[in-house]
Amino acid sequence: MRLDLNLLAVIEAIMLEGNVTRAAASLSMSQPAVSNALRRARKLTHDQLFLKVANGVQPTSRMLAIWPDLHRSLAVIRASIAPEHFDPRTDPTSFRISITDSLAAEAVSAITLKVHAISPYARVAFSFHTNANSLEGIDRGTLDAAVGMFPSLPRDIHVQGLRTDQYVCVMRSGHPLAKRMDLDEFVSASHVLVTPSGIDLGVIDGWLSLHGRTRSVAVVINHFADALRIVAGSNLLTCVPKGFVGGHGKPLATEHGLVVRDLPFETEKLVYKLVWHERVNTHPAHQWFRSLVSEVCGTPSK
Repeated sequence: MRLDLNLLAVIEAIMLEGNVTRAAASLSMSQPAVSNALRRARKLTHDQLFLKVANGVQPTSRMLAIWPDLHRSLAVIRASIAPEHFDPRTDPTSFRISITDSLAAEAVSAITLKVHAISPYARVAFSFHTNANSLEGIDRGTLDAAVGMFPSLPRDIHVQGLRTDQYVCVMRSGHPLAKRMDLDEFVSASHVLVTPSGIDLGVIDGWLSLHGRTRSVAVVINHFADALRIVAGSNLLTCVPKGFVGGHGKPLATEHGLVVRDLPFETEKLVYKLVWHERVNTHPAHQWFRSLVSEVCGTPSK
C-alpha cells in the first residue's frame, strides 16, 4: 500500500477543525480538493472516517481509534524536518496562544507589538482562555501555548512558572465595608464572580468551602474589567488579582475611586504558568516565542 502523507494532513485538519470548509482554509486548499482527499482516505482505510452533522462533521469510531497515533506521528515528522535554527527577522511562522483574562489586557498588546517589532513575518493568533479549553487545544494541536493558573496538568505538558499574585477585594468608596471588613461581613455581602468558564465557583469559594463557609454570588461574568465597573455602581464586592487592579485595571479603579482591601483571610498564592505540549518543546521557533511570552508575562506591569 502506497501512503500519501498529504492525506494524513487532510485527515488531521478535518479532525482538528470539525469542519471541511475550515480544514480547507487552515491548509490553504480549496474545499473540493479537501473533499477529494477525504474520499481517497476513505477508500484507503475502508471507513467513512467522518460523518456529517449539523455544524460540520464528527469522527467515526475508527477515526477516533487511529487519531492518537496519527496526530502524534505527524507531529514527530514535522519536528524532524523543521529547521534547526529560527531567524525571527526573516522566517515566516505562526503562533497560537491563549492567555487568562487577568493578564490578557496587558499581555496581548505587549506580545503583539514585541513580535511585530522583532519578527515582521510572524503571525500570532490569540484565543479565549479557560483551563479546560486551553489544555484541550494544546492536546489537539490547535494551540501552541497557554498562559493561565492550571491546578493540574497532564504528563505530556511542559510548564514554566511566570509570576505569582494574590486576590484582593474591591468595592466602591462609599461601601459600608470600605473601612473595615471581617470574614462574617465578607461572606454576608453579595459578590461579583469572575470566571472564564462561567462556573459559579472560584478559588475564593474553594477556600470558604474548606472552612465551612459560603458567600452569595449575585453575578457571574467573564472579565475582570467588567467586575470593576459593576462594583463601582453598586454595593457588590468582587475579588480580583492584585496585579490586575494595580496594573492594567488601575486607571479604571482610579476613575471610579474604587477601594482595594486585603481579604479577611489568607489563601494560597496565585501562580501564573506558561504551558505547552511536548511536540513543540524543542522547536526553535516555538522556543523563541515562549521566551518572548515569558519575558512579557513574567514581568508585572508598572
